[in-house]
Amino acid sequence: MKRRFEFVIPLIILLLFLFSLACKQSGEIITPAEATQRFESTQIAQSNADELVGNVEGASYSTGSIVELTGKGFLVGIYEVAGVGAPFSYASRGDHVPVIGSVKFEDEIWYKVETSAGNGWVPETLLLAVE
Repeated sequence: MKRRFEFVIPLIILLLFLFSLACKQSGEIITPAEATQRFESTQIAQSNADELVGNVEGASYSTGSIVELTGKGFLVGIYEVAGVGAPFSYASRGDHVPVIGSVKFEDEIWYKVETSAGNGWVPETLLLAVE
């Protein structure tokens, strides 16, 4: 019986140590209230995305302008909602696409463009005017 007890305690300590490492590597730990707040702000941004399409003040490109997709990689991410989440699709760098509208999100202007990969949002930093 004593031998089994000596084996169980180090095993429990090892498991607790492994769980603590897993928690540190899994990402940010937030409270349920913070998680709810982030989720609600994402839902509001997604539900209002179509209402915001237009031309914002200070936009370099207007609706109907043709722009070139640029970036460091071969593909340019196309976002379903401006500034929120990960790209839902990718278009080729160098493609010439029309601008459908623009919004300002967190002091950055995003443009809704029509690509062969689908309509979506691209930040202004990844666009270049076509002459």
